[in-house]
Amino acid sequence: MRANMPQHWVFDDEFDGGEETCGRVIINLHTYVREMPPGTHIVLISEDPAAPVEFPAWCRMTRNALLDMAHPYYLVELKPHLVPEGSLGDN
Repeated sequence: MRANMPQHWVFDDEFDGGEETCGRVIINLHTYVREMPPGTHIVLISEDPAAPVEFPAWCRMTRNALLDMAHPYYLVELKPHLVPEGSLGDN
């Protein structure tokens, strides 16, 4: 766990984009999460100063849910609209 990450966040995995630009982080992130099931909570980490604008936009475009953000950390739920009814909280 990172020192500055909000302690109350609960997540299944994390993806650290480091100092790459958001465009490169998003491309790599897509490959990383594509096999993860809907409802997975993941923390995205990006030092890019554009991340506070780029990651919320990416979430809107991909229908992932941005649950919270505290730059450089972004808590995302993958494809919540695809989670089968009655299985919330199983992750």
